[in-house]
Amino acid sequence: MKQKKDMPSPSEACKAYKTWKVSDILGFEVFNQTGERLGILSDVISTGSNDVWVVKYDNEEYLIPALKSVIKEVNLSRKKIFVELPSGFESSYGPAKSADGILEYNGYMVYED
Repeated sequence: MKQKKDMPSPSEACKAYKTWKVSDILGFEVFNQTGERLGILSDVISTGSNDVWVVKYDNEEYLIPALKSVIKEVNLSRKKIFVELPSGFESSYGPAKSADGILEYNGYMVYED
């Protein structure tokens, strides 16, 4: 039996749970801070300083910086990502359009469980 000192702390266990690879999250639905679905995470661009996530819906494409201040939650079991868009986002892209229609990722239909 493990001694208490060998057990990970709750914060360490939480950090371990939050680790994932980019390939694990491609195709996940992305939602903004008001609960609107922005689209599907379709690609990740490496810029050197931080990654930029490409979220696509229909003919729209959003470039979202992959920063801790922006990415609030990656829910692996529900295949959903929750983001808090940076200030000025709407002035660059216009208001977010809710992607509540048919979801598509690289030509494949995406269905909820």
